[in-house]
Amino acid sequence: MNKQFTLITMAIIAMIGIWAVIHAPDEAEIVEPEPHFVDAYVKDFTLVAMDENGLPYYTLTADLMEHFNDTGEAEITQPIFSIDQDAKAWVISARNGVIDDNNEWVTLNDDVVMLQKDSPTPLELTTSQLRYNTRTQVANTDKVVNITQGSLKVRSKGLSFDNSTGILELLKDVNGTYVIKNQ
Repeated sequence: MNKQFTLITMAIIAMIGIWAVIHAPDEAEIVEPEPHFVDAYVKDFTLVAMDENGLPYYTLTADLMEHFNDTGEAEITQPIFSIDQDAKAWVISARNGVIDDNNEWVTLNDDVVMLQKDSPTPLELTTSQLRYNTRTQVANTDKVVNITQGSLKVRSKGLSFDNSTGILELLKDVNGTYVIKNQ
């Protein structure tokens, strides 16, 4: 009797196991976490970088800064980049931009305007994209650039501007006009 009871119990357990396997729901898909997502954001973002003397070197403000987990980059909305270097002071604005993970490169996109500050006849550059290296103070683009200063108007495909030396190099397809007004 004991053997029969053991056999019946084993058979019942086996049937329950087979039934459970047959009627088990399909395995749920394993959901992979999204590899690219915002891990931090700041509204009304302001970054002030100091030079070696402890004076403000540049200020970067934006309506919104979103930092991404996988690249370390931060996307900025409505950025205003203000470079405060005595006679080499500029304000650069755009619709949006990207800051690299080392805060070395600021890439500004869409309706970029670079305007010389504190000058009686300021130089104004407009383009669709501009990259600025915060360490070397070099701005560059391979996009079309329109330059205006008083009655001077120049158009170029690409430029390189070294703020530390004040050298502006127009790369190719340069043309322009300079109107002398009679007084």
